[in-house]
Amino acid sequence: MEAGIKVTIIAEKTKLQAYYVGVDLGGTKMLAALVSSDGQIITKEEVPTLAQQGHEAVLDRLGNLIEGLLVAATSGSRDALRGIGVAIAGTLDTANGVVALASNLGWRDVPVAAVLADRFACAVLVENDATAAAVGEWLAGAGQGTSDCLYVTISTGIGGGIISGGRVIAGVNHNAGEFGHISIDGNGPLCPCGNVGCLELYASGTAIGRRGAEHVRRVAEGAGDSSGALVRLAGGDPNRVDARLVAVAAAEGDADASGILREAGRALGVGFVSILHLLNPQVVVLGGGASHIGEPLFGPMREIIEARCLPAIRGPVRFVPSVLGSSAGAVGAALMMSRPTN
Repeated sequence: MEAGIKVTIIAEKTKLQAYYVGVDLGGTKMLAALVSSDGQIITKEEVPTLAQQGHEAVLDRLGNLIEGLLVAATSGSRDALRGIGVAIAGTLDTANGVVALASNLGWRDVPVAAVLADRFACAVLVENDATAAAVGEWLAGAGQGTSDCLYVTISTGIGGGIISGGRVIAGVNHNAGEFGHISIDGNGPLCPCGNVGCLELYASGTAIGRRGAEHVRRVAEGAGDSSGALVRLAGGDPNRVDARLVAVAAAEGDADASGILREAGRALGVGFVSILHLLNPQVVVLGGGASHIGEPLFGPMREIIEARCLPAIRGPVRFVPSVLGSSAGAVGAALMMSRPTN
């Protein structure tokens, strides 16, 4: 294991009959967890991905991280290791464990499963990160006990995973749950995906930060009120504005920041009306960094859902915060190794 990485034991490590490694491999950081078959995290650790070093270095770094977990929890023994699940964003060949394209990593045709299977001599699963997070919350988090559960992450973009009738709905090439690319405005701006008026252009953390930056920029150009908290917190610099800063300004009573969150929440509500009508879930688990904004975002969302969603569909559904947080993808990837979910 790399120097400087400290692995902490979270749960009792004795009498482990079987365990799985779950990994959430992102563009800026990777999280690995040792997970029991019932979804309990025994130990976990997160380190920078350093994607610029190339896929071979990243996978070697990941292997070192996994070995560190095994040393901490099992004195390095692999006798009870039953498999490794890797959650990753991108276009995947799940049947062969290959990352066909991961833009956030700069990867193309990387055989993740083969590399890790060769190093650890166990089965390896590669799965879409949002689908894995949905499974994590369904089996070990906020969605436990339900048969119809959605996980929606509101962060840089908006995405998610679908559990319907007790089965994972992954889609023909594991890209189901691209909720952020539901069009809520047929005359809206062009999205990088090629669609127009996509939900994440209005309601993602990126969109909230962009609108906040636009406000600060207008003020700097003399076209707005400079007395608000958002301008003050940003020091007049639009480049310092993100969704978190908008939320802080709104909490301090900034009317412009509150308006940005209200409009984002309403857009989220419009998107959810379509999602709920299509999938009719029992519970929607809300995750991602922007979900921590809370009521200023979700209050307007609920108002739109109440006004526009069929009563028979909106009545049973509950919106709940993520329990597993940033560990959801890793836990879900591990659990997808431990039991059939389709």
